[in-house]
Amino acid sequence: MKFQLSINMAMTLDGKVARPDGKWYGLSSRNDKKRMDLIRSQADALILGKNSLLNDDPVIKLRYVDGKDPLPVILLRKGIIPKAKKVFSHTIVRPLVICLRENESIVKEELAAHADILVLEGDDIEPTKVIEILKQKNLNRVLLEGGPTLNYAFQKAGLIDVINLTIVPFLIGKRSLPSIVDGEEEFLSFDSEKWKLTQCEKVDDEIFLKYEKRTTKTED
Repeated sequence: MKFQLSINMAMTLDGKVARPDGKWYGLSSRNDKKRMDLIRSQADALILGKNSLLNDDPVIKLRYVDGKDPLPVILLRKGIIPKAKKVFSHTIVRPLVICLRENESIVKEELAAHADILVLEGDDIEPTKVIEILKQKNLNRVLLEGGPTLNYAFQKAGLIDVINLTIVPFLIGKRSLPSIVDGEEEFLSFDSEKWKLTQCEKVDDEIFLKYEKRTTKTED
């Protein structure tokens, strides 16, 4: 099976993916939550970031559709995530934590009873290394749910294949709020790597979009 990395985000009419307090809660409807679970049910693994787990404490277990829960893969570059977080207590599948050698001891001390732990050398968790690990484990349909900063890192490495985007009927303002990808620099090739709209559906006041990376740069 060909490897595919997707992101799944909800965005306001003015392009924001968080409320003014930085939280994502309450932006999307039950329809969107059900759709998110449907997309999750088709994934082998979810990539999750530390900030999203600390700030939002999401429930990873499928709640709105039947299916097999994907493997939670937590990227932990520094520090620790409390074992009381729902990713450990509200999931059937035992999570995989990928950390660096520098925080190996505290991660194993706090989380060894709640997750499998894989330790990487170096001073950063590179997206390409994460993808290689998942491929080696035959986890070929992966959903990136780490938030705008993590989305940026994986897109900068050219790894994102599909964007699932829900447009929600709100205007927030506040220019400092993040978009679906959030980083310091622009993508230099952004205007030569266009995305193809492969799905568009309106449900009530929300629009569900699916974009796929074009396979060739000459495709119309």
